[in-house]
Amino acid sequence: MPEALPIFPLNTVLFPGMTIPLHVFEQRYRRLVSELLGPTMAGGEVGGRERGPARFGVVWIELGHEVASESGQGAGGADTGVPHTDDHGRHPSLPLVSPVGCTAVVRDVRTYEDGRYDLVVEGGTRFRIVDLSEVDASSPDDYSSASVSLLPEALGPDAEEHAERVHDLYEVYRGRLSQIGMAPETSRDLPRDPIALSHAVAASVVLDPAEKQRLLEAEDAATRLAVAARFLRRENRIVATPTLPNLPAGPFLNNGVSFN
Repeated sequence: MPEALPIFPLNTVLFPGMTIPLHVFEQRYRRLVSELLGPTMAGGEVGGRERGPARFGVVWIELGHEVASESGQGAGGADTGVPHTDDHGRHPSLPLVSPVGCTAVVRDVRTYEDGRYDLVVEGGTRFRIVDLSEVDASSPDDYSSASVSLLPEALGPDAEEHAERVHDLYEVYRGRLSQIGMAPETSRDLPRDPIALSHAVAASVVLDPAEKQRLLEAEDAATRLAVAARFLRRENRIVATPTLPNLPAGPFLNNGVSFN
């Protein structure tokens, strides 16, 4: 049954079980957070939602700008506005987002007197957007919501075999990165469950966002692990080269709060 979710577009792909820091300052997303947390936690206005771990939806921006730059303004000094999932007829200044995302729950929050927030959010359940609300992009207070279908987490054929292969490849990956002073942000003990493993590895490996999105959208854990194995073989060859080429920005380059 479809569920209604407020939508928060990012230049990051969020996976189940993954935690990310967010700095929220654009007016429409301040309102979203205030309504999610309620007045008890957020110091919001009277009439906000009662305190809870209410969730929202994170979607990757395929084309366009993140919700705002550090100044609170998008490219050319314009508000980045609200997202779209259909590239046909899309206003060029508004972001195009992927139709598959991940729910997020706020695990930690810091509120500033001027209304900004520092959040730590955790990924929950994958979803597919059924219908994305049309919002007046000229209004700084309006954010998008969507009707979404939560996606099942199926094992798929030969998931255990794929999991063993990915465990081995990931240990090589972690070891080679450690030799050059880089370490993945995962514990030494990866999950044994193939579904949890598929998400943990997908979240940790440094990849292009489009490749991350491909992993998020995989129909089952076996498929995700098979694709992750191909990526890990490629990355292991790259890391093993005498001169390490430029890597895409990822968790290894995270120096703190993401400005979103």
